[in-house]
Amino acid sequence: MKVPDFLKSSEVIGWLIWMCTTALLIAPCIYGVYQITYDTASPLTRVVMGIFSAALLSGVLNWLGNEVWYRARLKKYKANKKAARKGKRKKK
Repeated sequence: MKVPDFLKSSEVIGWLIWMCTTALLIAPCIYGVYQITYDTASPLTRVVMGIFSAALLSGVLNWLGNEVWYRARLKKYKANKKAARKGKRKKK
């Protein structure tokens, strides 16, 4: 199966991951909001707060995941750069 060209962009992949994690976190966040709010709060307010908190939590989790991915790529890049530099020294 061929991957569409628009899915090769890291920005598009990031937004798709954010949407998927938000969708996965909506139910637990709505449940959590129902647990911590008073009974006088309207159900619509609770649901909107749950969706909003799911989006925020998803953003934080994706930021952490992107940071770990970036650090791993940076470490690999530095290792390759160091190996190439050592290779040039041995040739001299």
